[in-house]
Amino acid sequence: MHSRWLRLGTLMPALLLTACATAPKPTQSEHAAPTTATSLPPMDLRIAPPERLAVPLAPAPEFDVAEPALDGAASVWSRLRTRFALPGCEYSPAVQRWARTYTQGPDRFAASLKRALPFLMLVLDELERQDLPGEFALLPYLESHYEPIAGRSGMPAGMWQFMPDTARAVGLQVSPHYDGRLDAWASSAAAVSMLKRYQNEFGDWRLVNMAFNAGEYRVKKLLQENRSAALSREDVANLKLSPITHEHLAKLLALGCVINDPQRFGVTLPEPAPEDYLVRVTLTAPIDMRVAARLADVPEEALRRYNAGHRQSRISASAPMHLLLPKPALGRFQQRYTQLAPSAWSTWDAVKLRERSGLGQLAGAAAVPIDLVGAANGADPAHEFAAGTTVFLPSALGRNVGTAQPPVPLSPEAQQNRSTTITVKSGDNLWTLAKTHKVSVNNLRRWNKLSDKAQLKPGQKLVLQGAD
Repeated sequence: MHSRWLRLGTLMPALLLTACATAPKPTQSEHAAPTTATSLPPMDLRIAPPERLAVPLAPAPEFDVAEPALDGAASVWSRLRTRFALPGCEYSPAVQRWARTYTQGPDRFAASLKRALPFLMLVLDELERQDLPGEFALLPYLESHYEPIAGRSGMPAGMWQFMPDTARAVGLQVSPHYDGRLDAWASSAAAVSMLKRYQNEFGDWRLVNMAFNAGEYRVKKLLQENRSAALSREDVANLKLSPITHEHLAKLLALGCVINDPQRFGVTLPEPAPEDYLVRVTLTAPIDMRVAARLADVPEEALRRYNAGHRQSRISASAPMHLLLPKPALGRFQQRYTQLAPSAWSTWDAVKLRERSGLGQLAGAAAVPIDLVGAANGADPAHEFAAGTTVFLPSALGRNVGTAQPPVPLSPEAQQNRSTTITVKSGDNLWTLAKTHKVSVNNLRRWNKLSDKAQLKPGQKLVLQGAD
């Protein structure tokens, strides 16, 4: 989705009046334990369906709705294939060409799917709930490789690549503190609901995909000009849409083609690990993301990726009060979260100690359980910190025992340079990427071990290091 979403800024008045509703926030007492929603219920987007076109189209495919699968390594791909309903490899030569392109490096393709699995499974859950074809679980892979990409002002963002106006129209909050386009759960619920609405409007899965790419009103106008009894493959291929839109459909079908028969392309599909299953935790107050990572014993980088919608270290009070956590971390987080007073959840700092202090001494002074301070600093209860050591402590205590430091990950497991990963898009080169991300070309080459003559390829992952 690119500039096509700009057209959606002219949505119908009725839609504009109702589209900005956000998910209702849970009502909880201040000290209530966090609640969880492992089934990740859909958001109430409150969008009135548009008037259906009076154009007879090819009927939507029907398939049996299987019982929800239990968590299991082998269940994800079979669940996905069960819901496949679009034409596959034989739809056109372009589909087979793109299938071969995606799998030129089978191991690299499988690795990208492995990284996408936590989010892909969220989307699959939502597709099953809305009774939509499995191929649409591959749309975010096509758009962003399932990366929560933060777009520049006025540009598309998130794994679904929503434009800001479109995001707000489907009920997502977009602000400097929180961007719903980067929230994997919220954006997926909104995107799948939008696809469901397109299904009800167009009744043809090819047109649903084209509306997603080119904009629903562009497709609607073309259909009004082409009132055939049913749209054949040739009719759809000849619709006067951008070649990019027709290619978008071929790419989606190509991904489905590979997933449906991976052996044909030499691909071994990855199996999800227990930590790839995400659960949504409803919070009762804002929390510092660094504290949350330590409470859950989850790497801070992973937690930030799962919850990229929260744009600052401390969750804003105006943002939705939820976090996505790996399922194995749920029990640890819930137990520790309920031990802290609300004032301690969002006010921890990195502090350089003025004098030697034991872990128990620091925990007692802060009235915080010793195992939480230990978890925050990767230390056992008997550990003592030398003067000058930087530790992670509640802010009120930190001001009394040391000097506040820039926020950095402090546990031994996190003492590595912060880095982010970007995905190369068509037309990118080292110079444009270096300028966009305000780094040097030489550093980009060094961080990614690229030679002077190295050529970038769309879909390639590049590492951006933090302070060098």
